[in-house]
Amino acid sequence: MRTKPGVIVELSRCVILSVLVAVQSVAYAQAQKAKQAPKEGETADHRLIFAINEGAAGNMTATDILFRYESFKPIVEKAIGQQIVLLAVRDAKELRRALSTGAYALVLSRPADTLAEAVRDYGYQAVVSSTEPAHAIFIVKKDSPLKAISDIKGKKIVTPDKYAYMWRIAAAMMRDNKISMADEQVRTMSDQAAIGWSMDSGFFDVGVVASYSGVGRTWEKNGGRIIARSTELPNTPMIASQRVSPAQVQKLRAALVSLQSAPNGPSVLKAIGIPGFKEAQSQSLVDLITWLGDLETIKQAGVSQSK
Repeated sequence: MRTKPGVIVELSRCVILSVLVAVQSVAYAQAQKAKQAPKEGETADHRLIFAINEGAAGNMTATDILFRYESFKPIVEKAIGQQIVLLAVRDAKELRRALSTGAYALVLSRPADTLAEAVRDYGYQAVVSSTEPAHAIFIVKKDSPLKAISDIKGKKIVTPDKYAYMWRIAAAMMRDNKISMADEQVRTMSDQAAIGWSMDSGFFDVGVVASYSGVGRTWEKNGGRIIARSTELPNTPMIASQRVSPAQVQKLRAALVSLQSAPNGPSVLKAIGIPGFKEAQSQSLVDLITWLGDLETIKQAGVSQSK
């Protein structure tokens, strides 16, 4: 009896998925052990741990993320001359805690704020970031009377998740305009597409989305208006711990900056959803987190004002 080709393909995919899940589990266990090891950011067999945080990446699972970066992995390994273990980290609290212990040698994260804290507080250094900058934009419908960020006081506002990167940028912009996020009528949503739909449906007066989101890219094209835009901020930075030598950082940076013109480079970049990389400066991340403000202080201020 001959097996149908479609069945073979499906079986092959199941086998690959099983292997990747097993690798993910092993990598996670090794990451836990590495936190107590003499050399943080390294597995027991001396492979460096490369953590990836996609932020609020829709319904992507850890396995989806590992698939997405599988073609990117050998490029990093070749540049630093050392094997790495990919680890998808979906929980922001876990990422922040692991960075505080140096558990990851390399980290790539679409939200930049947690990595900026690691550079400022835990000895990490910036390697590269996306060539596409990040902006938080305040959107309104075409016929809205709102013209500027100063007009949103007392209005119904919808933002990404509380304390998320875009939320923190929006809060800092409002603070600079003497508007406290904690005092306003703010609702949060995990999905920025849902924010766009809610704005189109008239449920809110103003919304906040990332410039590089689907809503951010098409809002004006579809007839909406942007009444405020943040300054150009880091997007998808990569940072390295002290476990990665200066020579390795230099080679990795050079390889990633030139990836767009390398053989198969454009296809690798397309797979991970990044247009290209540019050199990142550690000071730019420190400046970012200084402007955003300390997250714990922001949380405490919110608690105090809610009492």
